[in-house]
Amino acid sequence: MRKSVFISLLFLPLVGQAATTPMLSEEPSWQRYYEEAGVKGVFLLCDADASHCYTNDKARAETPFIPASTYKIPNLLIALETGVIKDPDQIFRWNGEPRRLKQWENDFTLRGAVQNSVVPIFQQFARDIGERRMSSYLHKFHYGNEAVEGGIDHFWLDGALRISATQQVQFLQRLNLGQLPASKINQLRVKDILISDATPDYVIHGKTGYSLGAPGYGDRNAPGVAWWVGWIEKGTATWYFAGNIDVARDTDVAARKSIPLKILQGRGILP
Repeated sequence: MRKSVFISLLFLPLVGQAATTPMLSEEPSWQRYYEEAGVKGVFLLCDADASHCYTNDKARAETPFIPASTYKIPNLLIALETGVIKDPDQIFRWNGEPRRLKQWENDFTLRGAVQNSVVPIFQQFARDIGERRMSSYLHKFHYGNEAVEGGIDHFWLDGALRISATQQVQFLQRLNLGQLPASKINQLRVKDILISDATPDYVIHGKTGYSLGAPGYGDRNAPGVAWWVGWIEKGTATWYFAGNIDVARDTDVAARKSIPLKILQGRGILP
């Protein structure tokens, strides 16, 4: 049986122009997917104006976790806004030094750097942005707890930054609606770069992330966390989503997308 509760602070008035209080419906049937995969996690799905959201776990939807590479979304926008990225079409050359993943040892376009989640490129963006400007933009964006402690080039990987699924969706809505305090053209550029799937029937804008945890910031005994966040456009309809799972073993990571895909297919949003 579906339980519905009203959340007065889930989305601030910054999202769109709607003044209605969004309703969050619990979907306990989704929990079976997590049990079958042997992982703990949450999936949050919201309609276009955030008037109604659905989740398998209300408490976890409001629990902040380290964003990992989902932070590439604001990092990219800030780099564009500050001029750190001077040309959205530029090629980012590999300097020949070994990188943690062999697939990163290549030259990348900006789109390729996002799609392949090339951490070293975004770490350089962060160093060039600097802590003062980064902190200022996180505050203006109301992004999670806005914390940049832990190192300017890895605070989103194993530092102090935290964000919940509800906050992820709030941020993504503002980005898609062009309502962040940033230029419209750069918000459009980020939206375009985030396209991961495009078919005649639907388009998915999204980003994954995976962190092993942050031992120095209260997560010493916590498992890793893996994310998938974004939004889906299908005809005139839009759905925003954010999901995360605990990762105890490497084989768990795939469930960050496989479970949400089952949920989205079950609701008829994706084929």
